[in-house]
Amino acid sequence: MHSVYCTKKLQSFIKEVEEKLPANLSEISLSDWNAHLFFIEKRKCIIFINNITFYSVFLTDILKKDLKTIDIIFKERLKEQLIHDKIIETDESTESIFPGMKLKFYRTNNNKKVIGRINDFVDMFKIHCSYKYENFNEMNIIHENGLINGTPTGKLLELKKSWSSPIKNVKEIIKTSA
Repeated sequence: MHSVYCTKKLQSFIKEVEEKLPANLSEISLSDWNAHLFFIEKRKCIIFINNITFYSVFLTDILKKDLKTIDIIFKERLKEQLIHDKIIETDESTESIFPGMKLKFYRTNNNKKVIGRINDFVDMFKIHCSYKYENFNEMNIIHENGLINGTPTGKLLELKKSWSSPIKNVKEIIKTSA
C-alpha cells in the first residue's frame, strides 16, 4: 500500500481522503508519496513525488471519472517513466522498486521539503509546456518528466549535503536493496 499525502487542492478534487494520518508518519518509506493538483490550459494534472527519492510522475488530462482507476493509471504511468528514465527494462515490473501499487490518499503531511520540490517541478513542467510546444497536446509528457527527474535535487535522506537527481536516487535504492 502506498501512502499519498495530498495538497488541499488535490484533496478537494478527490474528496475521499483519509483525514487521520498514519501512526508511522515519522518513518518515511519508499512507499510514501506527496501529490498535487495543478492546471495547464484548463486541464487537470496531478504530480506525484516520492518522499525519499523525489522521483516524480506527472498525470495529465485527469477527469473525475479517472479517480476510480487512479491506481492503475498511476502504475502504468510510473512504469512508462521508469522505462524512459532507463531505471527498469520493458519487461520488468515496478513491483521490484515500488511494491504494492494500491494507493491510499491522506490529507497533507506538511513535508516542506517535498512540497517545495513539487512547486519547483510543476513550475518547470509549465515552463517546458509554454516555451517548447505550441500547445499542451503536442507536449511529450514522458520526455519532459524525464528531464525534470534528471534535475539535481539532493541526495537521499541519510546523505543530506550532496546533490543527486531523482533518477540517480532511485537507481541507488535499487542497488542497495539488491
